[in-house]
Amino acid sequence: MDLQSLTDEELAALAAANSGAMDILLFRHKNTVKMLSRPYFIIGADHEDLVQEGMIGLYKAIRDYTPAAASFATFAAACIKNQMLTAIKNAARKKHSPLNTYISIDQENPEIFHITDQEYNPEHALDIRENRRKITALAATSLSHLEAACLADFLKGLSYNEIAEKQGITAKSVDNALHRIRRKLAENKT
Repeated sequence: MDLQSLTDEELAALAAANSGAMDILLFRHKNTVKMLSRPYFIIGADHEDLVQEGMIGLYKAIRDYTPAAASFATFAAACIKNQMLTAIKNAARKKHSPLNTYISIDQENPEIFHITDQEYNPEHALDIRENRRKITALAATSLSHLEAACLADFLKGLSYNEIAEKQGITAKSVDNALHRIRRKLAENKT
């Protein structure tokens, strides 16, 4: 059976049992997603994030489509638009404002925390040591014991859950501590 010759409705009916049918529908309606995403934006995100939300909506349309509802194209367009609008509303909520206004610890100077595999450069190594010294001094004077411990574990590459387990706190407490650290670092930039 040549899947390419089937209609969208027929492919949607096969999609649950045939990943090829799913792939064809996703490919056929990729441009619809891009077109529907043009008038919208998500606060604090790239346009591609919105397109990805639209693709999730398309996937849900394929998964949930029943022929009695409407044509597949109409149903898919509604699902895509609804998914994008939900993502936009969720991003605009006040509870998500920390995610939309965050300051990354390594945003300005990623080399502060990471030594890359580049060729060794004494001047670069000295800059890294100086930046670490400044952050250590800031941690000693401005951070609570918990914040300093969370920062040290975070810089070692531990996940929020690993830090929480090690410190005997919840992952949310780790997130809050790291958020306070970022705010303090932003306030004390030199």
